[in-house]
Amino acid sequence: MAASSPAPAVSSAKNGRIHYIDGIRAFGALAVVIVHILQMRGLRLETAGIIPGFDYSGALGDGLGADLIHMAFPLFLNLGSLALKLFIVVSGYTIMFPVVKSLDGLPKGGIKGYIKRRVRRIWPPYYAALAISILIILIVPGMNQLTYNRYHDIALPLTPEAVLTHVFFIHTWFPQYAQTINTPMWSIAVEEQIYILFPLVLLPFWRSRSSLLMIISAMVVAWLPMLFLPLETYHSTRAWFLILFAFGAAGVSINFSNRPREMSLRKKLPWGWISVGLLGLWFAASKIAPKLLGLDDTASLMRLEAFTDVFFGGAALAFLVHSTEVWKVGIPKWSVVAVLNWRPAVRLGLFSYSVYLMHVPLLSILTMILVQMGIGGELFYVVLLVVGIPLVIGLTYLFHIIFERPFMPQAARQVPPSHPTLRPAKSAA
Repeated sequence: MAASSPAPAVSSAKNGRIHYIDGIRAFGALAVVIVHILQMRGLRLETAGIIPGFDYSGALGDGLGADLIHMAFPLFLNLGSLALKLFIVVSGYTIMFPVVKSLDGLPKGGIKGYIKRRVRRIWPPYYAALAISILIILIVPGMNQLTYNRYHDIALPLTPEAVLTHVFFIHTWFPQYAQTINTPMWSIAVEEQIYILFPLVLLPFWRSRSSLLMIISAMVVAWLPMLFLPLETYHSTRAWFLILFAFGAAGVSINFSNRPREMSLRKKLPWGWISVGLLGLWFAASKIAPKLLGLDDTASLMRLEAFTDVFFGGAALAFLVHSTEVWKVGIPKWSVVAVLNWRPAVRLGLFSYSVYLMHVPLLSILTMILVQMGIGGELFYVVLLVVGIPLVIGLTYLFHIIFERPFMPQAARQVPPSHPTLRPAKSAA
């Protein structure tokens, strides 16, 4: 198929933006929102041992609608989990991008400049969302009770210890606080910890001209704590996400580095097929093998995840390398990259951080209102999907305008001009 609207790599180097990656963020954020909508009345929360004695049926009756929701939930639960992991790989890709372009192999402005940019980009929206989430619990009637919002019950109780650990991004090291206040914030803490390790653990090995050593160093640092941390604590920290981040960093190096070895890898390997193959290995290792080997208990699965996710991280690396090579020469109109580069997806992706930060408190309030109105069963989920998703997008965009956009770099604010058809965002990089 002929390529349309070429987006050459030199454009990327100039503007510092590859917009199809914003599309990945958009679809990932929507998958997470849908998972949490399906969990709002307690579906599958019994696996976490939350609020013993509650009815975890999800307020569903019998019938085709209930069966469809029960069938959809595992699919979206897996998609939501993979979306979070893909976010980490993408984060490594985008953080490493300017480093690969630089002449000295360092972030712009050195390590000090890197830290300043991360703080400016992540902290203001995070602390705003944290403050709003705390205020919602304190002042909105019903939000501090274990009554209406089965998913929101995880956020309670609100304690000084929970607040302090969230303020310092260390709540994942304390399983009892990891998902309190605003549950998705656990992943922000994980990513913030990775940002600290990046210049200390990963970057030195990459600068020594070895992306492979960078990945190996990430594996050592990520897996070593499993030997001495309690399993629940280790799993809560998601320490192995550092490996996923390293995969993303290696991917952008393969795409844009002028190192002979990585230029050779970029040109010679069938990255699209490698991605498909590694994704198949991940499925076999994480979904099939545990059942065949009798390792499908909770503790075994928690341990295995730290290793099987390497296959997913490799698949994501290969997908990004393949997609960026497609993007460089011109995106075929009907392709996965074209869908990801679709302007509405790109627009949503530009404020996906705000969507991620605020969607659970908003959905929790809406859940409480619907329950108070007597809306239950399948109708509850239909209303939450039809009303909740647009409401979340609208209100989180307002949050984005106030608390996120002022702190974004100029390149990250640029949205390609709207167009009624599914076409590449050719003017953006």
